[in-house]
Amino acid sequence: MLAIFLTIKKHINNRGISLIETVLYITLLILIMGVVVQTLVSMGGVYKNIKLTRELESSGAIAMESMLRDIRNAKSVVVGSSVLGTSPGVLKLSGIDEFLNVYDVIYDGTSGSILISKNSATPTALTSSVEVSNLIFTYVSNANSEGVRIELEVSGTIGAVSKSKHFYGFAVLRGSY
Repeated sequence: MLAIFLTIKKHINNRGISLIETVLYITLLILIMGVVVQTLVSMGGVYKNIKLTRELESSGAIAMESMLRDIRNAKSVVVGSSVLGTSPGVLKLSGIDEFLNVYDVIYDGTSGSILISKNSATPTALTSSVEVSNLIFTYVSNANSEGVRIELEVSGTIGAVSKSKHFYGFAVLRGSY
């Protein structure tokens, strides 16, 4: 019995790889490489999608938080200098800081980015890597209080991935109630 196995082993070792086996191995290798490449490409797309979502959410949340905080701390909305109810909006607030100094804050969305300017200083951008697609300030007032509703849409593109994100907020001016 041992002699039969040694003869078969010797016969197999002397035999080379046939053309059909070579083609089969190359086909299998190409299929496996195709799956690996497709997986890497899809992982790159997922990464871009996650990165863009993170940038949109971060920029939108920072801008909304800053605008809502300044609205809450303001004494009044300067309606004559603001662009309300349409996009791109401009909001001018007037207030008094902790040192009893009067200040003005302007949020301007006309440049595709939200620019903030305090006391007529050079405007600085709140959003840099994303585009502001829609910014609407709505002034609301009644006999007891006044407030501002904000609608914000930011959008961005990384490679072939494009997304937009909507943010909504409302703040009552602290000095109005």
